Amino acid sequence: MDEFEYILMEDDEEEVEGEDDVKLAEIYKLASRLLTLLEGIKSFELKESASLMLIREIVGDDKVLMGLATKMLQDMSFGFEDDESYVS
Repeated sequence: MDEFEYILMEDDEEEVEGEDDVKLAEIYKLASRLLTLLEGIKSFELKESASLMLIREIVGDDKVLMGLATKMLQDMSFGFEDDESYVS
């Protein structure tokens, strides 16, 4: 097992206890940290790979999330997210 897999397995053991708002705050904190780390990657190819891995982990097998992620990526790639008159 390489170091990357070991780190992932080690972090999976951590459980967040509490109400949904506490869990949401923890998700936001971790997402912010991940984005900060992602911005620090110099290689465009690695940054792209890491982004796709994150999306895959979040979406999983959920068809609704997959559809939302696909639509969001299409909107972003065509530049529609900045157009206030565009409705997705």
